[in-house]
Amino acid sequence: MKRGTLNAIILGCITLSASALANFKPEGNEKSAIAEAIKDGYQTQRNLAFNYRMGRGKPGGADYIPKDMVKACAWRKILLISNPGKVDGSDPTNERYECSKLNFKQDEDVWRIVHQYLPLINDAKLKGEYMVDKEAGEPGELQIIDVE
Repeated sequence: MKRGTLNAIILGCITLSASALANFKPEGNEKSAIAEAIKDGYQTQRNLAFNYRMGRGKPGGADYIPKDMVKACAWRKILLISNPGKVDGSDPTNERYECSKLNFKQDEDVWRIVHQYLPLINDAKLKGEYMVDKEAGEPGELQIIDVE
């Protein structure tokens, strides 16, 4: 097996594992998952894109998210645009993979989705509601950080 192919397989497995296990967010059905991704930011957006890529739950179930490569691609683009300081090397790789097989019409649909949700994310950022650490306490509260 060629070295490049092996590296791609390993990277894919690591990416899938990390995305599937991280925080188990977003929760709920498609609508509530999108609402979480708009406010909770990077990791939830990654997980939502992964859920669209693989599908989650059963139709009619409380946690159902349909398999949809157009939406997976759109959320990969959204997270790249919305979180330039958070992305890692796997994010553009996932975006390229999920968007590469889409046709022209599907690509138009991707950008329609991106342009629908980016303003909502920007509004959340302006209101200080984006990627708020809910366990960090009150804003301005002194926190002691230990580094060993």
